[in-house]
Amino acid sequence: MSEFVSFTNEFGQTIDMSREDYQKKIIPHNLDMYWDKKEKLRDFAMELVKEQFHEQAAVAADRLLELYGPIESALIFRAVVHMQAREFDRAKAILTDCLERFPSSGTACTNLAKIYAFEGEDAKAFETLNTGLHKDPNQENGLNMYVESFLAGGSKDELRTQLEALAGKEGAWRPQLHLARLALTEENLLKAMHWYTHAIDGAKDRFEVVMTVTGELGQAGYVYQLIQICEKYWTPDFPFPYAGFNYANALIATDQKEKAIAILRNMQDHLPDNYKPMVDHFLLRVPGAQEIEAAAAQKVAESQPSDGTSKKSWWKIWK
Repeated sequence: MSEFVSFTNEFGQTIDMSREDYQKKIIPHNLDMYWDKKEKLRDFAMELVKEQFHEQAAVAADRLLELYGPIESALIFRAVVHMQAREFDRAKAILTDCLERFPSSGTACTNLAKIYAFEGEDAKAFETLNTGLHKDPNQENGLNMYVESFLAGGSKDELRTQLEALAGKEGAWRPQLHLARLALTEENLLKAMHWYTHAIDGAKDRFEVVMTVTGELGQAGYVYQLIQICEKYWTPDFPFPYAGFNYANALIATDQKEKAIAILRNMQDHLPDNYKPMVDHFLLRVPGAQEIEAAAAQKVAESQPSDGTSKKSWWKIWK
């Protein structure tokens, strides 16, 4: 655990402060400021959990239960705070109550499974985790635990069978990601692309899955397949630039530097202001990018009418 806490103050500045000072000065102030503001208190409570301020996180979690009532997410968060403080019996009681109120809660099952695993009840932990994933097959944390348990036992074929069953559940898309990763480890690129495509098609927040898939394909060196995914699914109005950067890197690796620059500049027009400078920083690291942009701009300028009525940027007319 770090001796310092990094946080962003009300003026948007990043501050590093000792844990002792943060506990004395910032936590009481923020708890008081957010006490009646559900969403801000929830976000701050999550930071308290992350930084392992157990007692203060418990205060925030209790207040969230008062504000929200015994809804699923508030109950689970309160249980997680108990778990972090190693108050496992109290956490189990809340999670059991949660499952009685919300029988379809896969997240409650996954957290119960963590407690059983900690207590050495491995069979019960696995059974509970399996039940939770069949309730909600898209739990990232639960699926990671599930996959690790099979791989640790050398049961890759059984894992594949179980993941395929989960992938068949209505609304499932995350098991398909794990099936694609399994296929990549076996160098079965065709099968990996099959599952990656199904994962993207099935996800609600498609941009996040495209970012994940392009990152994994890029790390594995499959740049042409990465380009194929981007040409089908990527759009310049994605809220984050990372998939676009993966796309550009793949284009540069395949000697398509001009197209890479064009898609980045197009993307930059659509990004929120806080992400726009990242495109400039990216291009500064691309050898010859400035010369290519200057030459393209000059070519466009020479083709414009002499009255200067057209001011369209060169990257917007790239085909």
